[in-house]
Amino acid sequence: MTAAILRVSFLIAVISVVSFLVGRNVDTDMAASSTAVVILNWSRPFNVNKIVSVICQYLDKSIVPSITIWNNNPNPMVFEEFSNTSCSKSRLQIINSEDNMYFQARYMACANVSTRYCFIQDDDYLVLPEIIEALTRRMDTDMNAPSSIHLLPPHEMLSSTLRTVSIHPRIRTTFAWLGYGTIIKQSQAVQFLALLDRLNLSEEQHQMADNYFTILRNELPERWFDSGIPLDGGQPFTVGPEGEERNNRHIISATHILESLTLDTGIVASERTYPYVQLLTHHLPPSDISRAPCHGRICILETSIKLLPESTSSVSVTSARDMFEIEKGRLKDLGEKQAINYIDFAPSNAVDGDPKTIFYSLENGKKGEWISLDLTHCLFFDEIQFVLEVDEAMITVLQKSACEVSADGLDWTMSKQQMSCTGIVRADSDLGATTSSRCISVASKTHVRYIRLRLLGNVDSPWKISEMYVIHA
Repeated sequence: MTAAILRVSFLIAVISVVSFLVGRNVDTDMAASSTAVVILNWSRPFNVNKIVSVICQYLDKSIVPSITIWNNNPNPMVFEEFSNTSCSKSRLQIINSEDNMYFQARYMACANVSTRYCFIQDDDYLVLPEIIEALTRRMDTDMNAPSSIHLLPPHEMLSSTLRTVSIHPRIRTTFAWLGYGTIIKQSQAVQFLALLDRLNLSEEQHQMADNYFTILRNELPERWFDSGIPLDGGQPFTVGPEGEERNNRHIISATHILESLTLDTGIVASERTYPYVQLLTHHLPPSDISRAPCHGRICILETSIKLLPESTSSVSVTSARDMFEIEKGRLKDLGEKQAINYIDFAPSNAVDGDPKTIFYSLENGKKGEWISLDLTHCLFFDEIQFVLEVDEAMITVLQKSACEVSADGLDWTMSKQQMSCTGIVRADSDLGATTSSRCISVASKTHVRYIRLRLLGNVDSPWKISEMYVIHA
């Protein structure tokens, strides 16, 4: 065993002992609504500075008490490099790694924070602080909250969805990257590191921890559409066919390990033996709800609108090791046109603050379909306006819809006012002057957390929304 692995194993052992002494349910002893940001740096210090600067401006207003930078680069980072930000030394921790610990470093950093959650990201994407807060509220306030939420651009969301493997009753898993931005429970990082140690994996497998995280959990993580804000510069870790081959090799390695663990017939004994892995899958039904975070405000788009045809999940699955072949078969059945629609016209386009991007449903609207905004907590409003920017064809859909509000997502009240639409003109340097309609429904004197549009009957037009948001007084 190498010196690097020995250091990791020692750290994991210390973390595991501390967690045991604190109590089995680590989460209950940590402050609610508290998320530490963990940034992994390799070759983009300018990007890290920008990310830190944006988040630091938000620290006093949000649930983010601290930022940890894990620097895998041999050139050390110092606090003075961030003097242009508003972060204090007490809020910004810099860990200069003796060795390049690769992806496992993010879990080591998370395992050592004192918050209930960690938001982990790479150094090539900027995630707005409002989104981190929306993620935290989803994790912290919902009874059926997931154990992790991954932000994924639409092309990665499609890949992750098509890779889903379900073999009743012992396996339900998929692969999803974490670097675009993922919130996890701090206790999960502890358990995952302990699992890697327990399995006696190689140094390279420890380093490639991201390729094992979602698969070995053996449950479908919640994934949100979000194109994010890409940051340029630096040298990416995965480059060319060699990098892709390495990633794929470790993903398949993870599926082999999962199958070997879930084949153990002594489930109770196995749960004690292997931390982190969920060996019972029957109580985790897949969700039909798609989500995306709002940009520039704290809210979450949710919708029941089908984004993929049922045929994409009909491929027979007998082994998790066939994950890539399963994805290829489903992608072939989906077809190029439908795949392009999924990627180019994702739900996140309706809440990204850019009127040029559009959410466009695959099929015509069907009775009972809905699209909503979760404001993440319930407030009393003298008046709240639900605004949708749409083209003329979409007005037909709106005319057959009901606008509803709810305090808890269970009991809904229909707005008494019909949605009214007026034309708006935008001056755009690329497209010239563009015309669309702004449609507004109003609810007054009410407690609201959720506001949605629900179709009352089938329509001959697809959903097509440029922007949706709320205005409240």
